[in-house]
Amino acid sequence: MFPLSSDELAHRAERCQQIDDPHALDEVISLHYEALNHYGAGHAQHGYLLCNLSGALQLRFGRRGVGHDLDEAISFQREALSLFRVGHPGRPTSLGNLATALLARFHSRNINEDLDDSITLHTQALDLWPVGDLSRSRSLISLAHALFTRFALRGSDKDLDDTIALNREALNLWPAGDPGRSLTLNNLGRALAACFKHRGSDNDLEEAITVYREALELRPVGHPERAMTLKNLAEALSERRGNGDDLDESIVLARESLNLWQVGHPGRSASLNSLANAFSTRFKHQGNHRDLDEAIALYREAHDLLPVGHIDRYASLNNLASELLPRFEHRGNDQDLYEAIALYREALVLRSGDHPDRSKSLNNLGSALPTCFINRGNGKLLEEAIALHREALDLQPVGHSSRSGSLNSLANALSTRFDHQGNDKDLDDAITIWEEELYSLPAGHHDRSRSLNNLATTLITRFKHRGNDKDLDDAIALHKENLNLQSNNHLDRSTSLINLTRALFTRFQHQGNDELLDEAIVLSEEALNLQSVGHPHQIASLNNLAIMLKARFEHRGNHEDLNEAIALYRKALDLRPDSHLETLNNLAGALSIRFTHRGDIHDLDEALANARSALSLLPTHDPRRSSVHRSLATIHMLFYESRLHSTGEDVDSLNAAMGHSKAGVDLVSSGLLSRLNANLPWIRNAEKHTHSTLLEAYATAIPLLDAYISATASVSSRHRMMKLFPPTLAVSAASCALRDGEVSRAVELLEQGRTLIWTQMARFRMPIEGLQERGDHADALAKKFRELSYLLDKPPAELQEGAPRMRVDAEAVRYTGLVDEWKKTVEEIRKLEGFSRFMLPPLFSDLQDAARDGPVIVLIASKSSCNAIIIPDHHSPVNVRLAISVEKVERWVNTLQRIVRQEAGPEEAQTKLIETLRELWDDVVCHVVEHLGRFARPGSRIWWCPTSGFNFLPLHAAGEYRRGGKNFSKLYISSYTPSLTALIKARRRHDRSQPIPFAAIGQNHPPGYPSPLPSVEPELELVRSLLPPAPIVSFTKITSVESTKSRALSTLRHNHWLHFACHGIQNATEPFKSAFLMRDEPLTLLDITQTDLSRHEFAFLSACQTAVGNFKTPDEVIHLAAALQFAGVKSVIGTFWSVDDSTVQRLVEAFYRNLCGDGKMNPKRAARALHMAVQSLANDKDITLDQRIVFMHVGI
Repeated sequence: MFPLSSDELAHRAERCQQIDDPHALDEVISLHYEALNHYGAGHAQHGYLLCNLSGALQLRFGRRGVGHDLDEAISFQREALSLFRVGHPGRPTSLGNLATALLARFHSRNINEDLDDSITLHTQALDLWPVGDLSRSRSLISLAHALFTRFALRGSDKDLDDTIALNREALNLWPAGDPGRSLTLNNLGRALAACFKHRGSDNDLEEAITVYREALELRPVGHPERAMTLKNLAEALSERRGNGDDLDESIVLARESLNLWQVGHPGRSASLNSLANAFSTRFKHQGNHRDLDEAIALYREAHDLLPVGHIDRYASLNNLASELLPRFEHRGNDQDLYEAIALYREALVLRSGDHPDRSKSLNNLGSALPTCFINRGNGKLLEEAIALHREALDLQPVGHSSRSGSLNSLANALSTRFDHQGNDKDLDDAITIWEEELYSLPAGHHDRSRSLNNLATTLITRFKHRGNDKDLDDAIALHKENLNLQSNNHLDRSTSLINLTRALFTRFQHQGNDELLDEAIVLSEEALNLQSVGHPHQIASLNNLAIMLKARFEHRGNHEDLNEAIALYRKALDLRPDSHLETLNNLAGALSIRFTHRGDIHDLDEALANARSALSLLPTHDPRRSSVHRSLATIHMLFYESRLHSTGEDVDSLNAAMGHSKAGVDLVSSGLLSRLNANLPWIRNAEKHTHSTLLEAYATAIPLLDAYISATASVSSRHRMMKLFPPTLAVSAASCALRDGEVSRAVELLEQGRTLIWTQMARFRMPIEGLQERGDHADALAKKFRELSYLLDKPPAELQEGAPRMRVDAEAVRYTGLVDEWKKTVEEIRKLEGFSRFMLPPLFSDLQDAARDGPVIVLIASKSSCNAIIIPDHHSPVNVRLAISVEKVERWVNTLQRIVRQEAGPEEAQTKLIETLRELWDDVVCHVVEHLGRFARPGSRIWWCPTSGFNFLPLHAAGEYRRGGKNFSKLYISSYTPSLTALIKARRRHDRSQPIPFAAIGQNHPPGYPSPLPSVEPELELVRSLLPPAPIVSFTKITSVESTKSRALSTLRHNHWLHFACHGIQNATEPFKSAFLMRDEPLTLLDITQTDLSRHEFAFLSACQTAVGNFKTPDEVIHLAAALQFAGVKSVIGTFWSVDDSTVQRLVEAFYRNLCGDGKMNPKRAARALHMAVQSLANDKDITLDQRIVFMHVGI
């Protein structure tokens, strides 16, 4: 007979659970083994003995962590379950015990099958307990715990919802006030708190706090689980960020929880962490550094309680590291930073392979490394951070509970890399990722505020780099949405106000609207008033308000605003005695401004000292150096200009100013827009003081502007961006080169800096010859270049108004990615022998080829000088200085505009026109003629390449207009070209089609016009009658009835010779919407540019205003005639202004008789044919002078 019954053994095992006596537990386990051997497998109590032994072994595993005990426990529990058949009263308990053991092994070894099996067994056990039985409550709690564990692992919404539902059902089985409710309340609170973190609903958090409070009432002082409930309630209160009282109560509760644990007790670690978390949260909102130090001390104590191998050591490592980082950021102690990274690395080692917490650990380390990168300047750390975040994201599919955090971390790292390296793709990718995060967070989610702020802030960064108004508008809307989520006493409201004011201020800077500035100042003051002394964002608020007050002073001149701004900067600096670089630079700027108004040299001395200190705090490639360099350039210029009038010229200060300007421009990481904005003051000051770096400043600005506007796919957007910068940049650069005697360089700068939009489009249509013969690598590069160019030349995707931002940005990211890949391919091609200048701006030796068939005259009108550059074929270019001003050129243009708008009577208009053409001859053209004789015989061809205001003048018609007087048209045959490159391109030879495909397209009555053009249909027939018959010409006529936009485009593509007879309009606001008017909708200039006309030879534009450019960007030469030439048409006839029907009929007939009356079709004959046609009408009294000179020829 065994000395102890099974009931007595069970009683002893139960006592071991209540008292931690290792010897007693070992003895109970030994007795159970003996009992099993004594009673044998067939004994009635064998199954219960197995269950009890399993429970004792599991208890010992929990206290000592010996894995063999847990395996034995599971084995015995499985054996017991096999003895409790279906219907046996012990089966539900056995199912639950086995499920609990498997869950314990999952926590120990991370075996996913154990977790799933545990849930299956708990579900089977629950089904066996009748409704209303208290044992069912325990089964509900156990299943809920297992499901909650799986939710934490996989993020399944169903597991979380089931957890909450099961806990609610269990709670309903306990009457109100019953102590047994406390466990279920605690579990329900945990699930609701997790639901708040997962979905962000404040209602879940409020309910969690309510159930925790009820649980606490059921666990009075002395209750063994009171400490745990205090901890849980404290953590929930610290999550509720509405006011500081919650944080204070959280700390009180966490302290009480901690005091219930004896020093050294393992349970003390969790309470230490909870109290540390409460101090950490209060520090983040109130900025008291003692709270941060207290949090770190508590986390260290908790960490020291957990030896290597302890199950909670991983969390402890992360907690301590997470507080050391902000202390480094506030105090700059490198040891804190290095220790934090070491702790994160140790934590990551503990979460290797497929551990469910690995993604979290990857993100933690990845988020710390950029801080180390900024401190050390080691680029490998930043690359490692991005790689870690990408690995973390790969572990979290869409719908995973932690995916939004990983998205945020990766976007932050990419944004940091953009800040320091300036790669536009990083910025676009960061925005796309933050958009994904925002769309994954439903309204009410507690992380939505963070996501709104991050996306808005980064959109503003992109606006500052690219100038797209939509980015700024969207950013402001996002910041306002974020602010609306926060009540007046919300702890994060001041931060949201600061962010919104910065966005509004950026819009003010862009638009100059006073109301925006006043609104931003009011909101900045509100933000500052919400922050107590020591608030972590107080310095930012002081800076923010000071910046806006300084701007208002500059806008309105109230000296009180400037003085208050300086006082605020000084206050911010006092709060950060270890030198806050933003404040130092801002204060330097404000003091510089005050010096210009008061002349107190002490202000300037202090400004210089502060700016130098700010620069010394920044690593070499930090983008913030750009603004500091600009401040230093301004300060040194002020020193130079102030001493110029007192002690004499201070060359050192002037050179220092130019040096800092150049340094700011050369800082690649600051972004193209920032560099451009730094370049313009450099040009302005170098021009003003005739500094030797002026030409370098111009030469730097032009490629920067080119690169900046190429960042967008839309040509209309490029044109809008061009209008933000000086329209005469290239012309001024050329004038500077001419003053230095560098005529060839002047031509190069003009060609590089004008017609940028056309040039960028042409890059993607560049034929690439000679590469295929260079081997397989070269052939592959040629193929890649053609493929990428094709994709970039395609028009951007049509996105409807109000399309989701993610779609808009996805298209932008796609485009910038293609551009980057195209640039890399070009760089690879340049490495090949003989291709070192592939796609680089042409040299003068290349451009001179434009003069192969006759000299080209480039006309320049800038504020510093007006010049004509004659470019002959085989001689050096000739610079002709013109004794006129740019203002006079503008007066000629205005006079002509009044004439063509018919603001004067017919006689007065003709008189004014003749006066203008005479002045144009006397002041410009006759001086050109004096030199042309060396390069062109009378009656030969020349080409005009006008710039700026000269674009709008009929240079071919200049003359003395008196009996026996000289007229240019009697001396030479004029053609025009928008650029030298365009003319060179037009001369490329192509195989000619036989027969020649010629189309005449007419439209006499487009929508919106009250009466038809009576001459259109007869003109089409006239053209047909004058062309050579088949088989020389294959003629197609598109009548007014047939000429829809689509039919016109199709005809345009398939016929290489064209004649348009229709209305033409020039859109002054959006020149790419200039158009030929068809029956249904306009055939726009943009439509033409997106059509490959590279094999086309001739176009006659019998329409109004087809060669009129845009006055705001004259050197982009955006008009219909230029569009056809840039698209590939070799020879184009266009009009300077409106043309009468009667003039058209006569000129068309005379033109085509001269062009092809002998049966030959050659586009190179078009200029001479037009010249002869105009001359034939010279004596026709019915045709006024303005109508005789309205037509012009563009091209070969």
